[in-house]
Amino acid sequence: MPVLIALLILAGLALLLAAPNLNHSRMTRWRGQRFAHRGLHDAAQGVVENTMPAFEAACRADYGIELDVQFTADHQLAVFHDDDLSRLTGDSRAVREVTLEALRAMPLAGVDSARVPTLGEVLARVNGRVPLLIELKNGRENAALCRALMDALRDYPGEYIVESFNPLIVGWFRRNAPAVVRGQLVCGMAGYRGSVSPVPAFCMAALLFNAVARPDFVAYDVNAPRFVTPRLQRLLFRTPLAAWTVRTLPQAKLTAERDEIWIFEQIRP
Repeated sequence: MPVLIALLILAGLALLLAAPNLNHSRMTRWRGQRFAHRGLHDAAQGVVENTMPAFEAACRADYGIELDVQFTADHQLAVFHDDDLSRLTGDSRAVREVTLEALRAMPLAGVDSARVPTLGEVLARVNGRVPLLIELKNGRENAALCRALMDALRDYPGEYIVESFNPLIVGWFRRNAPAVVRGQLVCGMAGYRGSVSPVPAFCMAALLFNAVARPDFVAYDVNAPRFVTPRLQRLLFRTPLAAWTVRTLPQAKLTAERDEIWIFEQIRP
């Protein structure tokens, strides 16, 4: 009996910790919204991810835009996904170690016209034509990054929501910008390998840090079908979900049937 009571207490504590924001009303507008992952990019056409041509293509197709924001060495808000520059430029340095001017000098993916834009440039180009889903990348100055993002968005005329893998970043919005719809990105434990130790990785994969962030939605890896956390969120809390990254028609069909947010690439919904 004591063991059973202890297990029930632990289960109740886990439920308390993993609960999102239980007021789902402000997610009504976003259910079923489709976001082009890093813009509507196409390597075969020389349209590189997270660049102005990719964002313009998404606007013209009337898709929302998912994009990534992080600091440069001189604290500019660069729109770039990876922590380091190696995949798209061949430079092994981290983005935060390079100034914006130095980034500008680097062609992306071998396309001479493709350059890293700033968030301000993207906001000016999109100008509210389509909604934005802004992922804040984890770094060394997360609170400063959040403040800089909100400063950049202060007079922006369009719709936007935010998300991050770091629950402390999501929690910053809960405390300091509660009107902004916030999402918690999540993946399986293997996805956190090398970033955090096993215990925090388990807690993050199980969304036990939701107690810090109380996210409005959870964004999960649709390519990890054995990942139980999204199913538990769906079952226990009816949590609004966002599926990343939708790349096949069967995935698209399932995402649509569940009325989830789409974050897609390689297909045209």
